[in-house]
Amino acid sequence: MSGTENVCAREGCSFHAELVMIGETPLSAVYCGDACADFSWLRRALEASEPSTAVAECWQNLNALERILNARSEPFSVGPLIGESLYAG
Repeated sequence: MSGTENVCAREGCSFHAELVMIGETPLSAVYCGDACADFSWLRRALEASEPSTAVAECWQNLNALERILNARSEPFSVGPLIGESLYAG
């Protein structure tokens, strides 16, 4: 395994992707946590949206959120952005 294979897939994030427990089996994840996974989902949703004033405002908010995520010193200092955590026990 190279040194970057287990790094979060969100561009700008350098935290390690967490392991997700499925039953008693730990499986590799793509993102370091819910915040980065949710952010990536929101970005894809905006990319697929038709341009509008509301979408432009959402992009501004998403860019502000990206700055917050990139400034974290701990991967879980920002929790899930959408609904409940997928990884809640």
